[in-house]
Amino acid sequence: MKKLPTLTVALMVLGFVGWRAAGALAWQESPPAEQKKATEAAAEKELKTSDPEAVELITQARNRLFERHSVQATMSQLVTLGSYKFRSAGNYAAAAGFRYRLEYRVQLGDLEGQFLEVCDGQVLHTRRQIGAANSGLISVTKPEIELSRRDIQKIRREALGIKDSNPGTDLSDALRAAEIGIGGLPAILAMLERTLILDPVRPQTVEGREFLVLQGRMRPDRQSELLAGLGPAAGQVAGFMPDLVRVYVNRETLFPEKFLYLKKSGGEQNAFRPIVTVEFTDILLDQPIAEGQFVYMAPPGLEEKDETAQYLENMRQAAQAMTNPAAPATEPAAPPAKP
Repeated sequence: MKKLPTLTVALMVLGFVGWRAAGALAWQESPPAEQKKATEAAAEKELKTSDPEAVELITQARNRLFERHSVQATMSQLVTLGSYKFRSAGNYAAAAGFRYRLEYRVQLGDLEGQFLEVCDGQVLHTRRQIGAANSGLISVTKPEIELSRRDIQKIRREALGIKDSNPGTDLSDALRAAEIGIGGLPAILAMLERTLILDPVRPQTVEGREFLVLQGRMRPDRQSELLAGLGPAAGQVAGFMPDLVRVYVNRETLFPEKFLYLKKSGGEQNAFRPIVTVEFTDILLDQPIAEGQFVYMAPPGLEEKDETAQYLENMRQAAQAMTNPAAPATEPAAPPAKP
């Protein structure tokens, strides 16, 4: 199967779900050990720690999402990258037992992208499709489709095993890797916690509603990892990396209702412009939910890439780095062989 167009990949990387995918890719395709050490040494001077209250808030927001009986919301996304500007709209649903569904469509010129993630509590399926936009005419070009899957229960068992084998050890990086593998909104929050230096939380009132605003800048070491994992696409993506991220958490429900990815504007030192805005509206919490939407039907005749082994190896490497920093890192898991 052909790879998706480079520009499309770059745009998706800076999109909402693409942010998590890019961060996971940085774990899966780590740079060589010597390069990684040099990057870490250069970044160490600039590295700061996140505000403890901000870390506590993002942890509480993640935990509250896992505790809820259900979540249902409409999702909208606006992306502005240079001369490219596009909107996407879709729906998010989640239920107890690690089940969730996220789907949206986006149109860019004469192309239309469709994104779907469905988890039934056991396996998370992802489908990305790029094809000609529906213009009422029959297209002679078949859409390009990428399919992947990962066993989230295996990922959870691995995380519990690592935690039980290392009592009293800070394994936050390995556990966040597990959350990223499980997917959904908790994965987005886990990725942001891992990649950002979080500022102190500030309250803000928007149209009479109370929010707690999380804000952070990219950690230099994580940015280097992410770009290294993107390979040839890194050059295009680097210029569009956000300089600041804000998350608006509802004070009462702790639901993250809005995400802003911002880029520095020319001129004023503290001026930023949004490059990605994601909002959740029509939010229903702990209400009855249709069980059928967590059932996935795979397209016939297409192969799913199994990413489970990669995520398991990512967690083991993260745990090893935290329990024995002097030990050499193991080689990343090789991608599954194609038939």
